[in-house]
Amino acid sequence: MHIKSKSAVIGTALQDWRDRGLLDTETALRLQADLDRGGRKFSFNAFVITAGVICLCFAAMTFIAANWEEMSRLARLTLVILGLWAAWGAALWAGLRGLHWWHEALMVLACGLFGAGIMLVSQIYHIQGNAADAVWLWGLGTLLAAVLARGTMVLVFAIGLFGLWHAMQIDIFGGSADLNLPYLGWWLTGAALAWWLRSRAGAHMSVIALCFWLLTALTTVASPQLAAILLALSAVTTISALLASLSGPLVLRGFEGAAMGYATFMLGLVVYFLTLGIDEYTGDAVQGAGNAGTDGLMLPLLLLLAPLAFAVAGHLRRWVFSYDLWVAFVTGVLMLVIFYLAPVPLLPEALLLAVFIWITRMGWRLDQRGLRAIGMFGFVMALLLIYAVTVGTLIGTSGFYLGAGVILLGGAWLATRLDPKRRSGT
Repeated sequence: MHIKSKSAVIGTALQDWRDRGLLDTETALRLQADLDRGGRKFSFNAFVITAGVICLCFAAMTFIAANWEEMSRLARLTLVILGLWAAWGAALWAGLRGLHWWHEALMVLACGLFGAGIMLVSQIYHIQGNAADAVWLWGLGTLLAAVLARGTMVLVFAIGLFGLWHAMQIDIFGGSADLNLPYLGWWLTGAALAWWLRSRAGAHMSVIALCFWLLTALTTVASPQLAAILLALSAVTTISALLASLSGPLVLRGFEGAAMGYATFMLGLVVYFLTLGIDEYTGDAVQGAGNAGTDGLMLPLLLLLAPLAFAVAGHLRRWVFSYDLWVAFVTGVLMLVIFYLAPVPLLPEALLLAVFIWITRMGWRLDQRGLRAIGMFGFVMALLLIYAVTVGTLIGTSGFYLGAGVILLGGAWLATRLDPKRRSGT
């Protein structure tokens, strides 16, 4: 397994093909030029610039927190304001001269000083209020700067600030609470800007922020088991949409592979949670939710309509990922039955193993090392989980492992026999 970036691997392959005469020089140079035109790379020098700016931002924060009495309040406020506008002026200067990473980093510094200014004003005038409101105002100003200056690093900073605003409103020990639904509006704004600016860093930060909100939602709702089931079905629906996008339109402009990694990670994590929940509560909470009547089934069934629609469309249009779309739909149905309607011993554990095998297989079909790593690591952890918690007796554990091993080896043998290359003798 190589540790180089994808562009470095392709560049090395182009040079090797050229040296061996498999590719003519002109074509190799054109391909290399097209590869280099793919975008600005985050180099070590860019990392040093970013690290330096982060240190300056923390210096400004600690300067405000120190409440230095030897300077007057007006002098401290003037110093912060001058630093803010000096940073914006330096960012403009760097942008006009094509110094991309200096331009981006100095804009982040300006936004950091904006937050320091908010803290200083609150300190000077003894404004009594919620600290989360100050962070929200800081995030709003940073988001506006990202729109006006089209700064990708500033956008990442803004998305992180709104995530911090959400985290500051979570009462871990307060039990059930209302969902922070307004956060989704700000998150959607940041995600739309990441799509508009074609920022992969912004897209990564957006997905991480959404996953964080979804996981914290499980701790605030009254029925975490039911919420986890809905989250698992939502992950299946998301995976289906990403597979459909990979089949041609590429709605996310090439970010589908990375988003697939986040979606499968969330799916595996939630299925772990559901498996442990059924073992701990013997399915009482889920069984009670399942017996609530047909109204309780409406939302899970609606979430399954999208995977079914994608699977049918893939079959009719002969998409290359049609098989995975059908597997996604079947996985959603099995999760709804096993975790929501009829929890049966050993079936949740079997489904847990099957989910990670499916994720691993998608990793090979999509040539995504991240998916393969998630699938294989999750499969091993599932085996350890079954051994440590779920089955209970050594005889039962050995019987489960025996059955799982026989099924896996039998499936591998059958797949080998049905391989068209093997049957044709190629």
